[in-house]
Amino acid sequence: MELFFYLNIFGMSFINSNIKKLKPSATLAINQKVTSLREQGEQVFHFGFGQSPFPIHKSIVETLKENASNNNYLPTVGLGELRVEIANFLNKYQGIPAYKDQIYIGPGSKELLYQSVLLFEGVYMIPKGSWVSYGPQIESKNGTIQILNTEFKNNFKLEPKELELQCKQHSNIQKILIINSPNNPTGAVYTLNELEALTKVCRANNVIVFSDEIYSQINFNESFSPSIASLYPEKTIVFGGLSKVFSAGGYRLGFMCLPKELEFLHSNYRALFSETFSAVSSPVQFAGVEAYRMKPDLVSYVSKNVEILKAVSSYIFNSLSQIGIECTQPQGAFYMMIGFNKFKGKINALGIHTSEELSIYLLEKFKVALLPGTDFYFSSEELFFRLAFVDFDGVEAMKINKSGYSEFIKNKCFNIMGGVESLKKFVASLG
Repeated sequence: MELFFYLNIFGMSFINSNIKKLKPSATLAINQKVTSLREQGEQVFHFGFGQSPFPIHKSIVETLKENASNNNYLPTVGLGELRVEIANFLNKYQGIPAYKDQIYIGPGSKELLYQSVLLFEGVYMIPKGSWVSYGPQIESKNGTIQILNTEFKNNFKLEPKELELQCKQHSNIQKILIINSPNNPTGAVYTLNELEALTKVCRANNVIVFSDEIYSQINFNESFSPSIASLYPEKTIVFGGLSKVFSAGGYRLGFMCLPKELEFLHSNYRALFSETFSAVSSPVQFAGVEAYRMKPDLVSYVSKNVEILKAVSSYIFNSLSQIGIECTQPQGAFYMMIGFNKFKGKINALGIHTSEELSIYLLEKFKVALLPGTDFYFSSEELFFRLAFVDFDGVEAMKINKSGYSEFIKNKCFNIMGGVESLKKFVASLG
């Protein structure tokens, strides 16, 4: 009773005002909404949530089982053997010069990003078309954010001229650029030449880079995923983890690689980690060792996952582009951005003027779940949405040979097919 009285009198004013402004993660919220609708018996075509549809490779699962009885607290920085394997992985697959003592293990790359946001002061530069949680994490500490303009014609990838412009406008403050490739939400992958051009600007302006490489091996163009850290190793912190490449989101294991030039921060990171999450689950870290060894059968497994995702994305891209829906060219990850701006006049005639309003309309009238572009730093008048193309049975997909992917999509990917057809009906309804 006293607590109730206190809350009413003081209006919960004791809560951190920066936290009060936050809303639940858009990706988790849409997934819960769709789950609730499906539990009520409604058919919903779920393009809103980006979880790998494939099972975790059996070698990783078996290693987890073998170490299930390990109840020890591991070092705050992580299991030594795991850190060695991640350093080897970064060297071999991403061209990043890394060694064990640069690697830290945490409960997901999301948490490690947040811990880094807590640690660094300055202006955080986020390209339009970036992951939903970067902004809220920075806002929670009342940090400064600068959204960098990107354009559809370039797959919403950041261009050097825009980065240079913003660096000049913030010349007297430390600048932190957050870059994500392969990209969530656009599916874009930066080329080596594009990264080289951005690197020149970063080096000239003393920019610290947070490189989110959680989708590193899900690259439709080539087996090697270029990293800005291979070109700008002195000021780039790399983040990754098990959730996307290894289909192990629920394991909650991430890593970060701190560059040599920032080694003076080791004591700060260790203190922060020890006072927050202490250490990551022991069995999961041993499973991580098996994952990052990247044995031949696991490499083949990941490669097939990528082939299937590429086939599904191509089907959606071709189908929607043919009816005038704008689509970013999917080059990696699980996503593309789609836009209805060519139909804006007819959509406005329905009384719909924002991407948020249209997302509600599409869910209610056409049973298609999409995330509005506003969650990814687009203005509400830009009718862009993130489409995640993972709502299919990954177990069944793994049984199919490459030549049979088209038939698999037509005959087995009911939610993908249904969602595409429903979007076609929406466009047709506009007349």
